[in-house]
Amino acid sequence: MTRDRWGAALWVLCLVTFPAQIIAAAQWPRPYSWGSNTISDLGVTTCAVFDPGTPVERYICSPAHVLANAGTVANGALLAAGAVLFWSVWPRRRAGHAAMALLAVSGVLLLLVGVFPWDLQPEAHNIAALVQAPVQWAGMIVLVFALRGSPAGRWTAALTIVCVVISIAGFVMFIDAIAGGPSASMGPGLAERISFDILTLWSAAVGVILLVSRTRAVAAA
Repeated sequence: MTRDRWGAALWVLCLVTFPAQIIAAAQWPRPYSWGSNTISDLGVTTCAVFDPGTPVERYICSPAHVLANAGTVANGALLAAGAVLFWSVWPRRRAGHAAMALLAVSGVLLLLVGVFPWDLQPEAHNIAALVQAPVQWAGMIVLVFALRGSPAGRWTAALTIVCVVISIAGFVMFIDAIAGGPSASMGPGLAERISFDILTLWSAAVGVILLVSRTRAVAAA
């Protein structure tokens, strides 16, 4: 396989974070709430009531926190490694290099989210998580310009723009929910997943698109 096909395969494998989260959530002694509990709650290492007296007060007990954090680390590492392999495959090289650099940094930040559990290193965890999304948005937006001239560029660019818009909207709702605003009714966990999970789904979808386009190109050659 070529570098770009390896990169595409790694981005598809970013989906590994979802079964890790589902298995970890199933181990909770009290039911994990996909609406009220945040993604980071799955990686918390102790059992206690967190943020008492606030709009986001919740009981957290995640016996499989190691698995959840490992899934996040793997997601970040795969995103970063795929970006490195994709370094020179885009039609517009300068824009492609900039996009892959941003996405590689985003992957490293996501990896750090898993390395620093929220209850043990809250500041490092929160900084990595809050910076990761804007860096990935920037990389995705720059990638739209790098895609011009690519056989799969039009569809990938359209998908990228839609995912950025959805992710930003979810991020705004997540912050609003934490502050006790109108979005609190839907739950901070659901809003967070709209913002962050769409980014993982995007990387996997782009990986599939590139794998298919490369396979067709080889078959036609």
